[in-house]
Amino acid sequence: MDKKRIAFFSIFLFLAINVFSLSNAIEGYYGLEDERVYGAVIVALISTLLATTAFFIWRKAEYKK
Repeated sequence: MDKKRIAFFSIFLFLAINVFSLSNAIEGYYGLEDERVYGAVIVALISTLLATTAFFIWRKAEYKK
């Protein structure tokens, strides 16, 4: 697989991880489980950074002339 396709699929993978971890953070917040909230938010932030990085890699590969 080429670099563009891998970056494109990894964007969706990291966004799915982000949605899952943020839902866990919300459930932990309502359940007053602070360690669950902090862990889920950290995972969400890391997956957001990775999705952003994958987006820029995809954009560079897509619009390369």
